[in-house]
Amino acid sequence: MYSSGSLTPLQLIDRSRQGLSGTETGRVAELLGVTDKEMARLLNQSVATFHRQVKILQLDAATSERLLLLTRLATYGSTVFQDKGKFTRWLRRPLRLLSDRSPLDLLDSSTGVQLVEDILGRIEYGVFS
Repeated sequence: MYSSGSLTPLQLIDRSRQGLSGTETGRVAELLGVTDKEMARLLNQSVATFHRQVKILQLDAATSERLLLLTRLATYGSTVFQDKGKFTRWLRRPLRLLSDRSPLDLLDSSTGVQLVEDILGRIEYGVFS
């Protein structure tokens, strides 16, 4: 197991290139409180492909990077909200700031992950509007 929250950007790249175990997909889904279907969408995969990936010993770099970024986001969100449940409920809540889309709707792209991390930073420092 790893903690992507403590990885530097270069370490994250190196770890992505090494490839994570397929079992990490289920662990990250649990951290985010999402279903297999939702997790497959976040990884830009079909549900069938997602289920096959769980059995793979070493995931490709792109999937590994996405899992590391999502782990970092989940860790940060749970810290900001001081509760995993509050964070996972917030992920599903439509936000005016996101044109009434939920943060979860944006996590299928690295730009969306960054945007959600930025919003969490605003919440953490009390400047969320």
